[in-house]
Amino acid sequence: MGERIGVFDSGIGGLTVARHLLGLRGVEVLYVGDTARVPYGNRSPETIRRYARQVARYLVEQGIDVLVIACNTVSAVAAEEVRECAADIPVVDVLEPTVRVALRRTLGSVGIIGTRATITSGVYERLLHRWASMPLRTYGQSCPLFVPLVEEGWTEHPVTVQVAEHYLAPLRAAGVDTLILGCTHYPLLRPVLEQLLPGCTLVESGEAVCERLQQLGYQAAENGKKAPLTLYLTDVPDTALDSVLGQLRLPVVDVRHVRLPEYA
Repeated sequence: MGERIGVFDSGIGGLTVARHLLGLRGVEVLYVGDTARVPYGNRSPETIRRYARQVARYLVEQGIDVLVIACNTVSAVAAEEVRECAADIPVVDVLEPTVRVALRRTLGSVGIIGTRATITSGVYERLLHRWASMPLRTYGQSCPLFVPLVEEGWTEHPVTVQVAEHYLAPLRAAGVDTLILGCTHYPLLRPVLEQLLPGCTLVESGEAVCERLQQLGYQAAENGKKAPLTLYLTDVPDTALDSVLGQLRLPVVDVRHVRLPEYA
């Protein structure tokens, strides 16, 4: 297609979504990580909406053809504001695609883990019950320490396992059969989550978003060729970026420091 896909997250966790999009044919991926203000999950809704508008407008100015909100918090709190900024540019958030995949895979009991803002919004539960074709039980659990642990590179550290055991205990007791990873950092914790919830189906948003883009006409590249990736970060890169890039086995990318204009 020769098209630009704009992707953004509050930090670098959304690279777990971007890695799936790099497998699409004839695209260029532009990723904005608002690393100067990460995390969004503990911010007020008004602040999240303001940040989201700034990032969305910046990406639109880069001449993108589709915009992917690779942030569960923004998808839950500010998706409409992003769509207003994008005007006629298609916007794909992580919520609906992820919910659709979870509903295809669940046997009737779905857990959701995410930031406080995402879980407090209740958006996943509402969508799951709205679109379910079977009786469904849902359980939300906020996991605010997961993001800093991932960015520290402690994805399988004993401290991370201990924190995860605490967070996941109610979901294990509820017997969830499917778990939505409601934050784009969380796929990097997959080994720990699978260890603590054996037999549970994990659903991450990157796979679901890529499936949605294919429904919009994008096709998988041949021979495993990867699309070019440019990172725009609002703070200078730190060790967290190297850690995440290494864990995701992403190729060397063009990393740029950007100052977002103070839009109204």
